[in-house]
Amino acid sequence: SIDNIRKPQILEHFRQVVNAEGIHKASVAKIAKNMGVSPNLVLHYFESKEAMVIALFNVIMDQYTGYLSESVSKLPKGPQRLKALIKTMFGLGKNRELLSEKSYYAFYYLSLVDDQMKLRFNQKYEQLTDMVIREIESSAHFKGASPVELAKQAELLLSLFEGFTVSYSNPMGAC
Repeated sequence: SIDNIRKPQILEHFRQVVNAEGIHKASVAKIAKNMGVSPNLVLHYFESKEAMVIALFNVIMDQYTGYLSESVSKLPKGPQRLKALIKTMFGLGKNRELLSEKSYYAFYYLSLVDDQMKLRFNQKYEQLTDMVIREIESSAHFKGASPVELAKQAELLLSLFEGFTVSYSNPMGAC
């Protein structure tokens, strides 16, 4: 249906506006202008900017976890998969392509103040954590580790990733 075509188009233009100006400066009017259509068309497919924010967050997180999964899917289980996952996570290409730093932190902030975004953020973070745990578990270095130990290792890796993202976006280390 046309919905399956228009919604992704709108979200891609929304992503462009968000990456250029940030979430708070993005508006239905700016998205429509970027698309060359009427704001009413955008609102026909999404009832509000808030609905678009949640939809865009889901799309980006699904694309990112898909990207990570794809980076290891062709490799046999073992340490090389974990190494490939880590290399992909800490790579700078796709991360910046999907979402700018200021937009990532805007989504993160929204997860702290908006209950619906918090729920979505937690669901997606849990999916990412589960994927990391599976890859850690498949590594020969962690065979027989308890679920608690695996979860701690995944939490450490994800914390390092978040710290890397902060330090990369601000190389002088000032917050």
